[in-house]
Amino acid sequence: MSVLTWLGLRRSDRFDSPTLLDHLLSSPLTYLVSRFYHLALFLRGTPFYPPRGRAPIRVVCISDTHDQVVKIPAGDILIHAGDLTNDGSAFSIQKQLDWLKAQPHRVKVVIAGNHDSFFDPEARSDDDVRAGATLDLDGLVYLQGELTVQEIKGRSIAIFGAPDILECGPKNFAFQYTPDCKPWLSKVPLQTDILVTHGPPKHHRDLDLGCPDLLREVWRVRPRLHVFGHTHCAYGKEAAYFDDLQLAYEHLLARPRRGLLGDLIPSGTWVDAAKVVFHGIHSVLWKWLMGGPRSNQGSLMVNAAQMYKNSGHARSRAIVVDI
Repeated sequence: MSVLTWLGLRRSDRFDSPTLLDHLLSSPLTYLVSRFYHLALFLRGTPFYPPRGRAPIRVVCISDTHDQVVKIPAGDILIHAGDLTNDGSAFSIQKQLDWLKAQPHRVKVVIAGNHDSFFDPEARSDDDVRAGATLDLDGLVYLQGELTVQEIKGRSIAIFGAPDILECGPKNFAFQYTPDCKPWLSKVPLQTDILVTHGPPKHHRDLDLGCPDLLREVWRVRPRLHVFGHTHCAYGKEAAYFDDLQLAYEHLLARPRRGLLGDLIPSGTWVDAAKVVFHGIHSVLWKWLMGGPRSNQGSLMVNAAQMYKNSGHARSRAIVVDI
């Protein structure tokens, strides 16, 4: 451990939040423009509203509980986006499933995370295999690359869930794929309203650990709501409009970081930064001068990790979205 890490000035692990010094040494230009991008998203307001004249459907989003229980707000749909447990055993998973079953939500959707090994036959423990362990999923909608359509309040809501995650650990982690695989290629049905994955898409609530192929699939489908977890320190929600502003922002983040001195030399990073600023100002002005407060037609990306950073302790911080 370096002195700067010991002093808390640099992060010690890629799953930790970058410090201000990390950002400045990596690319101060990228950091500042990223802050501007999120300011523009804030000024644009709520990315969508429930349909006029229809009752809103309340979606409660959680993920990464890791054997712990949290307080869950009332709602119509409860979504758990994986990493129910730490050890991935059938016994541990069943305890979490029983806790979710006891919740009053009409529809309860669950996918697996990389820690939930029992769901993946290739990662399942020898003890569970020898014991012939099984799970009781009655009362839950478990999705593993499947679509479910739920009728709620006179509306049809299509939910697609898949646990596939970019390789991130040992072989006993579930549903991992290598960067050269393409598990997301045209995988998500176009009618999907809510997409549930364990891992995040690249560049959005992901600590730069998300999957670029998943991002391309999200651009193709553009679900109203995308729920995920995995990167605890990236908890929160972020609007997505799939427009020129978002495209410029993602191009900027995809560029190699040039460091503090490198950012002073004109480069493609400058071009992308200028595009983010231009499209950000344009989008905010159009929203408030031309479109009005209810003009947004966007999506919402939600990292619903309940585990607080990498502390080992979960917090009750479910994210509630009305669609």
